[in-house]
Amino acid sequence: MSGKEEDYVCRRDTYSTSSADFEYASENEVEEQTVQENLPRKVRNMSFKSTSHERSDGSEGLSSSPESPVTAETQELQKQRGEMSPKAAQEEILAQIQRLQLKLTELRDVENASSVGSHHSQLNSSSSGYSLHRPNLEVSVRDTSFQQTGTGESIVSTNSAKVGPKLLVVSNRLPVTVTKDNSGAYHFNMSSGGLVSALKGVKSLMPFLWIGWPGTEIDPNERDYVRNKLREDYSCFPVFITDEQANLYYNGFCNDVLWPLFHYVPLPIVSSDGERKFDFKYWQAYSAANYRFAEAVLQVYQDGDYIWVQDYHLLLLPSLLRRRLRDVKIGFFLHIPFPTSEVYRIIPVRKELLQGVLAADLIGFHTYDYARHFLSVCTRILGLESSPKGVNYHSHFAHVGIFPIGIDPNTFHRALEDSNVQQRIQELHERFMGKKVLLGVDRLDYIKGVPHKLLALEWLLTKYSEWMHKVVLVQIAVPTRTEIEEYKKLSSQTNELVGRINGKFGTVDHSPIMFINQSLVFEELVALYTVADVAIVSSVRDGMNLVSYEFVMCQQANKGVLILSEFAGSAQSLSGAIRVNPWNIEELANAIYEAISMPRREREIKHWKLYRYVTTHTAEYWAKSFFQELDNVVKHRDELRLSLPLLNLKSVTKRMSNARARMFLLEYEGSLCHPKSLAELNNPTTTHIKILTRLCSDPRNIVVIISGRSKTILDNWFGNYPMGLIAENGCDLKVNGGAEWRCLVSSSETEWREELLPVLQYFTERTPGAYIERKKHSVTWHFRDADPEFGSWQANELQLHLAELCSNLPIEVNSGPKHLELRPKGVSRSTTVEQLFSILRDEKRTMIDFCFCLGVDRSSEDLFNLIHSLKDKVTNDMNFSPTMDSICCAVGLQSTNADAYIQDVDGALAAIRELSSHTSTITVDSHLRAHTNALSHVHKPRRRSSIRNQQSLE
Repeated sequence: MSGKEEDYVCRRDTYSTSSADFEYASENEVEEQTVQENLPRKVRNMSFKSTSHERSDGSEGLSSSPESPVTAETQELQKQRGEMSPKAAQEEILAQIQRLQLKLTELRDVENASSVGSHHSQLNSSSSGYSLHRPNLEVSVRDTSFQQTGTGESIVSTNSAKVGPKLLVVSNRLPVTVTKDNSGAYHFNMSSGGLVSALKGVKSLMPFLWIGWPGTEIDPNERDYVRNKLREDYSCFPVFITDEQANLYYNGFCNDVLWPLFHYVPLPIVSSDGERKFDFKYWQAYSAANYRFAEAVLQVYQDGDYIWVQDYHLLLLPSLLRRRLRDVKIGFFLHIPFPTSEVYRIIPVRKELLQGVLAADLIGFHTYDYARHFLSVCTRILGLESSPKGVNYHSHFAHVGIFPIGIDPNTFHRALEDSNVQQRIQELHERFMGKKVLLGVDRLDYIKGVPHKLLALEWLLTKYSEWMHKVVLVQIAVPTRTEIEEYKKLSSQTNELVGRINGKFGTVDHSPIMFINQSLVFEELVALYTVADVAIVSSVRDGMNLVSYEFVMCQQANKGVLILSEFAGSAQSLSGAIRVNPWNIEELANAIYEAISMPRREREIKHWKLYRYVTTHTAEYWAKSFFQELDNVVKHRDELRLSLPLLNLKSVTKRMSNARARMFLLEYEGSLCHPKSLAELNNPTTTHIKILTRLCSDPRNIVVIISGRSKTILDNWFGNYPMGLIAENGCDLKVNGGAEWRCLVSSSETEWREELLPVLQYFTERTPGAYIERKKHSVTWHFRDADPEFGSWQANELQLHLAELCSNLPIEVNSGPKHLELRPKGVSRSTTVEQLFSILRDEKRTMIDFCFCLGVDRSSEDLFNLIHSLKDKVTNDMNFSPTMDSICCAVGLQSTNADAYIQDVDGALAAIRELSSHTSTITVDSHLRAHTNALSHVHKPRRRSSIRNQQSLE
């Protein structure tokens, strides 16, 4: 490893938390550090532990999770109640935990006030272990040994010898059904679902362990036996949760909130029992369950393992794992549709769910539509920049991929060769002789469109009466969630339709609908697939629907026709099907007529197209392609981190400690604060002023703030402090606080404004939320507050117009994050910084020994290049210090010319706070006293009109 890599490399087992994991306090918070110091130590040091301690009553505690903050207070309470009975004392402790949960929001508000300090600690812990506040995150998962619990249950130790990387598949349910008979004996039955078949292909690549809920509550005294049995015989590792927790998490939040909304069914304000439909107790149970899954993963995880999280039950899990394991390899796949932003924004916890899944390295969807909706939601709700490849969120790029799942064709090949199946096929052929068999196989769910199918058949028999006794619909409707009121109504409505149609068109010898309201054995289902002439999938919204694939596999002889709803995910893959809109009953009926009247040759062509796709894009192919893409994504991520490591603050402070003249070039908006379109909204907070003042107080330090704002605004923000200022991205320069402004624009012509401002005004009027910022030398068009997609389209169109108009003008168009800037040619931040070095050398007789440059990823590339060129130049130029050292740091993991990166704005502010602490205490105190009265001046809000008046005077 090179010296540069040694300086910046971080430990693998330390995760420097970003604001994806914690919410930060308002920028107007006055005393963040003071509040942090006043917090109880046990609150400041709350951390997510990997050990799971299970309580003897069957419920399981979350280790310092937000949903169950188990602290030293509960332990003290337990001691105080030693005179009580063990059961009463335990109940009292649990009651105390519940009270703490209710106060969670208040605790988070207090913790938010210390967010920057927390990031400061996290960054330092990444720097070879240096930390002022050392959180309890130092224990590596590999070295964690889980102790014997109070119930006599021993949890598996994970410090065993590592034999190689494995794949950890995490899903809500294990592929093993665990049951307990009356005698107390446990029975384990392996299921054969689609996901089980798919992962057979991954076995050839690496071993895997399946983590999930066994489906029932296990007595705490018997969990050790169940865990060992599942681990040894089935390569499974159970997550133990109580039946009450499972009901709130699975039925309450997953099935009553996420499932309907993701299938475009809006949530009613109240449920059938009169309670609120979205109750935060369900959200707390969902969060708690995700923590339980995270604890289970940490028990078996070893460095190098891959983690593949399945479906909407575990949307928070990637983030929980990323907090503890920074370099973990995480894939996530959503097996249901992802809705549009208009529907998704209904969820009250929409941001938390997105932040949870964005911690994955690869996020997979069945179709392009679902991926497009996800990217749009990230842009509109979180305000992130997205591309077809994925989303960049706090220096972590979450790749997005499209992986349509399939089935296992061999299962159906073997079934069709079975003699019993062949006999049943012959019996069904004889029974339906002379009739066209229509087949529907669905769960009786409101998303499956069963009533639409029945109404279409009624319309068909009414319009084409000649088919009245020649068509029979075999509808298999498997009951599901029969205790839910909405499903009871659906079942009643369906039965009424079946009775009405059979009564209207049926005879003694014939019923047009055979309604089977139960599940069938697999062999019977294969026989029905084989004898059917048409399969109808009329889902009004479906993630994929593999019934269509199964029907195709059983139609090699009959060449049946597939009618497929365009709202099913498989419709984008099976182009040989007749696609319909199930809401258009007449269209669906005509499609049925087309299918039963289709010539044999056309049926053969369509079936050949479908069969070729189904047999090549199998479940095994799906699993292999996802895993291989995840492996490629992780390799690319690791290569990028090697080329651009995380900033090591311990190394920076060591390199700057011996320098006599140290320069800090700090980009303000985007590096030290989140950018906003209006300058009035970006006033520096007291935290900014205190940190920068402390940094300036050391006479060896030269601090320069770089901004695109005008010199009037920068003077208003920082004019009372001893720091240099660069305004309008290089047009004006102020060497230090007491110096005069220097104009670096060679030409003072402003005639171009008369020609270009009407164009800007035209686009502003047609882009709601856009804003024109007029400055002395330049003009900026902001679209940060506009609709994300429409604003970007308008900006691209405006840039094309301006590029053509500016071809003969002394103006150039520069694009930045959410803005376009018209600036005089030849002026930039890099040229101004280069001139600043010359001024310090020629006028101040100052030779810079050390330069620290902080900028926003790609927008500061020219400045990083300049610093590197100056560093290379010092050895051959006597005008520069022969020992000049420099570090260029980007905010975000996208820069190519920086030496290191910091994850986000909050991390950058924490890093500057740490660097500012390496100054003389006496000097700092004197400077702080000198500037105490000036702090309030910066925070007095100025009227927007007064600032604009000053800008117009310029």
